[in-house]
Amino acid sequence: MIRHMDIKLSYACNNNCVHCVVSDQRDGALATRGRDFRSTDEVMAEVESAAARGFKVVTFTGGEPTLRKDLAQLVRHARKLGLLVGLQTNARVLSYPPVRRGLTGLGARFVVAMHGPDAATHDGVTRADGSFEQTRTALSALTEAGEKVTGKVVVSRLNSETLPGIAEVLLGAGVRRVNFTFPHGLGNAGRDFSGVVPRYSEVMPPLRRAVARFEEAGGEVTTEAFPLCLLGDLSDLASEDVYRRQFRSEVRQLDQGPRDWSRDRTQDGKAKPPSCLECMLDSRCEGVWKEYLETYGGEELVPVRR
Repeated sequence: MIRHMDIKLSYACNNNCVHCVVSDQRDGALATRGRDFRSTDEVMAEVESAAARGFKVVTFTGGEPTLRKDLAQLVRHARKLGLLVGLQTNARVLSYPPVRRGLTGLGARFVVAMHGPDAATHDGVTRADGSFEQTRTALSALTEAGEKVTGKVVVSRLNSETLPGIAEVLLGAGVRRVNFTFPHGLGNAGRDFSGVVPRYSEVMPPLRRAVARFEEAGGEVTTEAFPLCLLGDLSDLASEDVYRRQFRSEVRQLDQGPRDWSRDRTQDGKAKPPSCLECMLDSRCEGVWKEYLETYGGEELVPVRR
């Protein structure tokens, strides 16, 4: 079992995405810690603790980790300790060559958020003018430099119909791995749940077209927070299936103590309607976010019987 640690560096961000769950965590961090970031020494200590405890992978998240001037230093420190490193980023700052050059060649994987096929859609999701062009520029530059890049698409009411177009943009930028994630109805998404969180029935047709286009081009696709019954013949794309068998994840937020995310995600974060007990996929499937079930019900989830 591979042990993975997600370390929140800071909750500062140059986007304000409609689906972001961090806003509530930031308020909690300010109330409990008096600040919404970890110092360089604190992050170094977290990384050293992870390595000493047998963790193999760390992911630096936020907020937006590339806003930190010490990020390259943190990546080098983790790599020196033998850890694999992921950077979850909107990559806007990486559109500037001096910043990008400081983070390339370090062996990190960049997980880059792209939420639209054009500026109107993407900037509408991020609520940051110019973010689409900066992210697309950074994606192309990273892949041209030979960096490992995964596209991250959070599906919402604002972009669900454009998923095939987003796949085209990522492929055009040289990206060959993508994750399509269903939103968690907390934070910003919780405050405008019906305006942000779509129904699964709306999302599945364009998702299937996007998956087909990406795989047609030789790309690799995973999904997150999509129930297996609705994925159907795409159920092998569910990242939760891989995580459960191969990874044990711990999250280090700034508003509370360490969390066993592998446990909390399934036992506290997600739920299933009673009908799921009749499904042959029940033991593999995590269900859906509780907020979804509470708001929309579980009628869309049809048990697979054979």
